[in-house]
Amino acid sequence: MTTSTDKINWGAPFETIPPDEAKEIDEVGAIGKVLQDKRAQAVKNQEGKLLRGVHAKSHGCVKAEFKINDDIEELYCVGLFAHPGKTHEAWIRFSNAAVLRENDLKKNRDGVRQNGSRGMAIKVLDVAGVILSKDNGQQNQDFLMINTPEFAFANVRDYLRLNKILDLDDLGADPGAYFIPALLAKLGKPEDGEPATKAGKRKALQAIMESNPLINNLTPDDRNGTFSSAGIAAKISGEIVRNPMQVQYFGAAPFLFGDGRVMKFSAAPCPATVQIPFDPITADDPTEDYLRAALRQSMEGEQDLHFDFKVQVRNVDDSGLNIEDATTTWPDEAAKYVPVARVTIKVPQSPFTPEAIAHCEQLAFSPWHALTAHQPLGGINRLRRKVYSESARHRSACGY
Repeated sequence: MTTSTDKINWGAPFETIPPDEAKEIDEVGAIGKVLQDKRAQAVKNQEGKLLRGVHAKSHGCVKAEFKINDDIEELYCVGLFAHPGKTHEAWIRFSNAAVLRENDLKKNRDGVRQNGSRGMAIKVLDVAGVILSKDNGQQNQDFLMINTPEFAFANVRDYLRLNKILDLDDLGADPGAYFIPALLAKLGKPEDGEPATKAGKRKALQAIMESNPLINNLTPDDRNGTFSSAGIAAKISGEIVRNPMQVQYFGAAPFLFGDGRVMKFSAAPCPATVQIPFDPITADDPTEDYLRAALRQSMEGEQDLHFDFKVQVRNVDDSGLNIEDATTTWPDEAAKYVPVARVTIKVPQSPFTPEAIAHCEQLAFSPWHALTAHQPLGGINRLRRKVYSESARHRSACGY
């Protein structure tokens, strides 16, 4: 195996980079900064502050230990996991994967409160080896996760279209038009005797689509990406989270696992906790910031919290990897995760002091804060390298 990991692109056998992708990534980066500025001025609860382009609302950052398992199999002794028993200090940020600081259960157009995508970002400190992008000069390994095994958008082209649609909104936050082609497809073709409300909804959606060049005349691939995104958005709305420290999180996109192998990763709470649906008939009606309140209660408890950090690993010649489509999962995904480390969050902690909140806001997470052995793969990850760093620099330049 090659040892000069700083000079070889191990990701090359896995990736297929579209010819226009670099230009599209530049466009997303430019629009992203415009959206940050727009939200800072237009959204009252941002108080003029530049927030992260996504995951703007934090539930809190907590200190943790990230220990490589003592009994890790040799197969998994790669990169960060090459030293069984080694313990690293870490920071974890829990968040909503939304672009605004808003109600944890935001109302949809029908007034029904909906679940949203939740995030868990782990920053493992002081790792040994060659780092792809240093973290403010430091050798850190970041693992960014959401509470579904799929990312909501397939590739850079789809994400660019989304951002162009967001830019049309006064708050830079309404993605609704992006999903109209999928909503129309779900309504189907007109039928004799169908309800007038259904016909009227179809007509209204068609009028919006025909007037918007961003969603009219999509290519077949664009339409398929939109349909995939709509399906995942519907799945997200059904993913109940009562406490952000009691659900499983996933890296979603693929990453290298040394030479010739690729991984996906996950953090699962132990023991696992069943998330009971909210009951709208009773007083079971959470407050706007109920996830922060749940995290606070956990951190004021008497028992340390634990996550098993797991990976699933595939070879370069395995089928069904779909490296360039982040909306997909691998065959038998749920059964393939293997524990390789234990995350421990000791209690009590006070993540809500002014100093702790300020530190949490200053942390910058990126999948490219990574060892070369864990290089991020696929278009969404290539996009994140530029967009995340530019977003962090933009916030820093403005004093946030």
